[in-house]
Amino acid sequence: MTSMALAMKRATTLALDPEMDALLTIAARRRGVSRAEFVRQQLALVLDQYRRHPHPRAAGIVRRRLAERGDERELFGRGSR
Repeated sequence: MTSMALAMKRATTLALDPEMDALLTIAARRRGVSRAEFVRQQLALVLDQYRRHPHPRAAGIVRRRLAERGDERELFGRGSR
């Protein structure tokens, strides 16, 4: 890791019980990454749910395509609303 990349990261200390520590080592080895990289990857997956995600722009395209495929009332029944 270059000093520039390291300068942009913040260090965090974790205390793990012996079983968790051993499992972390096994999981990181199986993935072929360091323990620290494994923790970063797994945290990224979990923390992604807390990021703000922009609304997809594709919603308008979907509406237009539905109209081309047919009347959606056929899917949901005529009296639904």
